[in-house]
Amino acid sequence: MAGFSLNVLGQRPRVACASALVAASIGVAALHGFPVEAPASIPRIAVVTATESDAPPSARPAVAAETPVVPTESLALAQRFAAQGYEWDAVLRGTADVPPVAVRNLPKDLVHLQDVDLKKSLFFRTLLPMALQVNAEIEAERRRLATLKAEIDAGAAPGRADAAWLQALATKYGTAPDDLAALLLRVDGVPPSLMLAQAAEESGWGTSRFAREGNAVFGQWTWSDSHAGIVPAERGSGETHRIRAFPSVKSAVAAYVRNLNTHPAYERFRLQRAMGASGYELTATLDRYSERREKYVDTLRSIMTANRLASLDDARLATEVQVVSR
Repeated sequence: MAGFSLNVLGQRPRVACASALVAASIGVAALHGFPVEAPASIPRIAVVTATESDAPPSARPAVAAETPVVPTESLALAQRFAAQGYEWDAVLRGTADVPPVAVRNLPKDLVHLQDVDLKKSLFFRTLLPMALQVNAEIEAERRRLATLKAEIDAGAAPGRADAAWLQALATKYGTAPDDLAALLLRVDGVPPSLMLAQAAEESGWGTSRFAREGNAVFGQWTWSDSHAGIVPAERGSGETHRIRAFPSVKSAVAAYVRNLNTHPAYERFRLQRAMGASGYELTATLDRYSERREKYVDTLRSIMTANRLASLDDARLATEVQVVSR
């Protein structure tokens, strides 16, 4: 089974240490809740006026608009990507690295873009640099953790700074600071192919109300007053959950990855990842991400196959991402 690579890494000896990792205990989750459902795909969209509905256009009846809406923000983003040489087909073919260009927020008028292929590529190109950057940051943590674990296994006691760092990392990932095997299971990235497929499914390709108003591309629920959130329009009586909102695309990606790395529902995901499972194979471990269960897994796989996302697991950033828009 193939793993995935980042711009800052060579191949990691995952399978060699897999049996030890599989035996590790799993700590308490740091995040809670499961995401809401979103349509599996977006057909060619008629120009409509914006509504307050949570669902993307494919889940709503067509409404004739009196005045066509020109998606100026989305078209400007397409021009920016073109100026940076950010060509989606070249990235998919593996003939070009991902340029260091990113946006802070998804275009709010993406819902009005009628060119479906452009809509999809803009959505993917917006998320991919952030996905690679978040993975790279986690990989830096993982490398330091692996080095400390090797030293401790050899009998060396960690210094004060390293001990404090381990404590903070264990708190972040919900494990005991002395259970380094369990921590290694959690401090790891997520294949970009899987990230993008889930984001497309959960946000209706960036057109849902939650994505437009709060960069909520992964549909995470929250009950915490410490989190910004959006109340679903059709939330049932007595329910108190909100859809977690984020100030940027990157913060949404980071929270999603942390959710997979800490929540008890995704223990099987972490074990299979440690064994070297590919993004496509890991979809089978996310049947609890949606109430649709196995049908949700099938949808993710269809998105990955139809959009050739598997190749993105080898994508590399040209240099460190700089936020250049909004």
